[in-house]
Amino acid sequence: MGEQNKKRENYVKMAMSFLEDMHSVKGLGVIIDIFDEIRYSGLDKKEVNQKILRILHNLIDSDSLDSLLEKEDKKVLSLFLKDFLKLNCQSGNYYLANEEFAELTLDEFYNVLIEIKYSKEKDLINKNKLPING
Repeated sequence: MGEQNKKRENYVKMAMSFLEDMHSVKGLGVIIDIFDEIRYSGLDKKEVNQKILRILHNLIDSDSLDSLLEKEDKKVLSLFLKDFLKLNCQSGNYYLANEEFAELTLDEFYNVLIEIKYSKEKDLINKNKLPING
């Protein structure tokens, strides 16, 4: 269990390092909301995984979030998906090319995302870049 916590801590540190100069967490919230909507949909794990990754892949550079996210939020979301997680599609198969994150199960990935969002919110509040009520 201790090794698992250490690995999760390292994943969070990697993401926080990537997000260091970014001042938004709304995109992470969108990813978490997508997980919440799909992961208990009754599909098998592989189908759920592919559906989540397909939707996230389609959000990269998409205008579909214009009503939910401001320009900075969309930029952070796109960079996180494209440059950090390295979300790709090959022959209709969606995958994360970030090797560390690719080895996580769906539930582990979800929990790491929540921890990243919480840590980033805390960091932004401490730097006075985010109002306390989010």
